[in-house]
Amino acid sequence: MKTFQLDIVTPTKVISEGQVEYLRAPSTDGLFGVEAGHAPAVIALGIGEIKVMRGTEIIYYSTSGGYADIRQEEVMILAETIEQAKEIDVTRAEQAIQTAKDLLGKDQLDHIPVKNAMERAKNRIQVSRRTELN
Repeated sequence: MKTFQLDIVTPTKVISEGQVEYLRAPSTDGLFGVEAGHAPAVIALGIGEIKVMRGTEIIYYSTSGGYADIRQEEVMILAETIEQAKEIDVTRAEQAIQTAKDLLGKDQLDHIPVKNAMERAKNRIQVSRRTELN
């Protein structure tokens, strides 16, 4: 099977996944998939799960947005945040959800950032469960 180079870059780290066969990621318009030889594109990422297939290994990441720069032989994901499923702190994510719920009850607050924080925390918990499946 053909492969392509996958690198994930955040403000705090660079993850080189090496040669992979498949990538599925959340765009702001829905999920998209990439295989070797994909047409070049730049796609805005939304909050969600990134799935990477390398041989028989499947790796899941949680992301809060960014961009995917897709080229024929490589993909670079530029992400605000990225966490591998097995590294997610579920307790911290649950606390973030509770904090967001508490803040949503206050009238003089801009609720959009709070709702986004809750969505990110819920996504992190969902992706963390992927370690139970593998």
